[in-house]
Amino acid sequence: MDPQYLPNDGYIASSLTGDLFDSLLEEGLRCENNKSVSTGLQTPDGVETCPHYGVSEENCEKLFAFLAPYVETYMEQFPYIKSIGILSSDCPITFGEPWFNFQKPNHYLPMHMHDGVLSYSIWLQLPASSEFIFSYATITGRSSDYRINLTPTESGKFLLFPSTLNHAVHPFKSDDPNETRIVLSGNILFQGVAELINSNQINNFT
Repeated sequence: MDPQYLPNDGYIASSLTGDLFDSLLEEGLRCENNKSVSTGLQTPDGVETCPHYGVSEENCEKLFAFLAPYVETYMEQFPYIKSIGILSSDCPITFGEPWFNFQKPNHYLPMHMHDGVLSYSIWLQLPASSEFIFSYATITGRSSDYRINLTPTESGKFLLFPSTLNHAVHPFKSDDPNETRIVLSGNILFQGVAELINSNQINNFT
């Protein structure tokens, strides 16, 4: 007997450098002073399930420079981006504006997907126990969940994954109502023609 597994795309998991982690966490701890960002993820009564805030330009530059090699590695390891099939030729890709996801106990993110071609989630501060979930269809059409259990030891780690991969975050419980889960997320997009013309610059990875 020779079991065979059909090919599939996946995700990349790695860790931030110490300096970058410290810089992002420092801003994340005071991100409530940053501009508010709306994601459209709401409870049935129209309230956002948790607040989101923008990221400083300085930290964006550091983050994008750090993530660029991982994007190139993803494109080398998995066929996903080159198989999208809606462009006549290869297209430069660029980073969208990231955001801090700021959760207190009972906050959550319902099952959703992102814009763009790739997305990332960076865990900056985690409660004693929380959970990140990928959800996708198997080859038989059934729904399957891939659950990642998180503790504070995972702080500083991140995932890079296809933007259309559904994912969710369940609420966490805590006796401390001020305990906070801080995650930085963002998207990687095809670079538009107008942006290319205005900037007169193609990003250094395609």
